[in-house]
Amino acid sequence: MRPLIAFSMALAFCLLLVMPAQAKFPPKIKEAVYDTYPPAEPQRALETAYEQPDPSKMRGFVVLEQGGIPAEQARFFISWQEYDYRGVVIHLDKDDKMTTRRGAPYTYLKRGDVMAVAGIKYFYRTVYLKLLSSDVYIPENKRKEKRHSRVTVMLGFRFPKKIMKEDNAKEVISTIEKWLRPFPNVEEAKAYAKKIKEEAGIAGEEGKATMSDEERIKDLEQKIEDTRQQLLEAEEEKRSIEEKRKKP
Repeated sequence: MRPLIAFSMALAFCLLLVMPAQAKFPPKIKEAVYDTYPPAEPQRALETAYEQPDPSKMRGFVVLEQGGIPAEQARFFISWQEYDYRGVVIHLDKDDKMTTRRGAPYTYLKRGDVMAVAGIKYFYRTVYLKLLSSDVYIPENKRKEKRHSRVTVMLGFRFPKKIMKEDNAKEVISTIEKWLRPFPNVEEAKAYAKKIKEEAGIAGEEGKATMSDEERIKDLEQKIEDTRQQLLEAEEEKRSIEEKRKKP
């Protein structure tokens, strides 16, 4: 009983810490973010790749103005499962330093990728946008794989204390727009994405020619990780075959 009471008290304490952070989030900033990046209406398709999004419930789209953002594929077990909205935070108070969890991501998003706004969250000095690719996403280095789904990311923008204290909505929106260009529908978003890709000399989905050094390094790291995983799987299959041969 005592461990249960202790756990309940700890949980209550954590909620007390979180609730003020949510409640005190600057109102003008919240309103501006919601108006600029309206989230989709709730639906199962935002959480699982097993369902297809209802176009009539999608309200906001963005085109990435900068690449190199980690993203994840949906989980797969017999059939498509839940999306993994990988948490990524851009620390605007620390020279745009980008942080995420450990482990190689499924892919890195590129400039010109079109994403739907699946949701918005606020915590302390960070605005989080849940992003879901507008279509099934096939990375260049994953083309040979059998299964592909849409990709997802929970992209956070952590702002300096001064901007939050002043409730400077204009500064917040102009900053986020340097990363995510907002559009009211997918048609306009794709038209803009096509335009910037053409201006950058990108044909279709090919983006290697215009990758920044950082994006190129991340792409190579991903390839190394994929190769390492393939070697491990090959070694495991080899051991399995050898063990079968040894059995009488």
